[in-house]
Amino acid sequence: MKLRLFIFYMITVLFTLILGFGQEQLKINYERIAIPQIAPAIAFLIVTRFFLTLKTHLNIKFDKHSFISLLFALFIPFGLLTIGFYICLLFNLNFEHTNNFLTTLPIAIGGMIFGAVGEEIGWRGFLQPTLERQYSIIPSAIIVGLFWGLWHIGNYQYGITYMIGFLLFTISASVILRILLDKTENNLIVSVFFHLSINIGFFIFFKNSLTNEKMICVNGIIWALTAFVISIISDRKGNAL
Repeated sequence: MKLRLFIFYMITVLFTLILGFGQEQLKINYERIAIPQIAPAIAFLIVTRFFLTLKTHLNIKFDKHSFISLLFALFIPFGLLTIGFYICLLFNLNFEHTNNFLTTLPIAIGGMIFGAVGEEIGWRGFLQPTLERQYSIIPSAIIVGLFWGLWHIGNYQYGITYMIGFLLFTISASVILRILLDKTENNLIVSVFFHLSINIGFFIFFKNSLTNEKMICVNGIIWALTAFVISIISDRKGNAL
């Protein structure tokens, strides 16, 4: 299974590069849509087509548990990014506020939804449940978060400190989301809205400072502390970690 998951990841990276090159050639604005974000979904379609043992069901059913998780999926990411914003503001970390987001957000929202769906089909719709066939929930979520963070190839140019903060954020976000997905059978709708809430939060608060290493490290620490606390609470309530 490890080899096949490695193939899934390599296909994801390959199509990310291909789609990124295509978007550059077509001069499509990344602020409107990021086409490479569908690479994880393409990799999902390919590996489930050729490796029958890796087939997984994309759950989009909606029930009581999913609705409650959806509410948390909307508010937790946005709330944590709000806290991060005010901490950056308090300590004057030289980040530039987002201007005119009320007029620019409606233009970008379609691309955000497109990207969230494309990524979550691969990360939480396929990779997470596949890893859970061999590992428990939290280790699987940590691996997904690591792969998810490393997949953002464009962030490497901002340096090692930035990448450490960013990986801390993606791993922590992956853990929080997986706990929210408990009892929802990995509901894709919850994953997509969680991802969308992250995108909207970064757009509103940090759109003009996404390369700021202090900003990403502050947010990484906030998310890591939250993931730790939620994991402890979840464990005490008897959820299988």
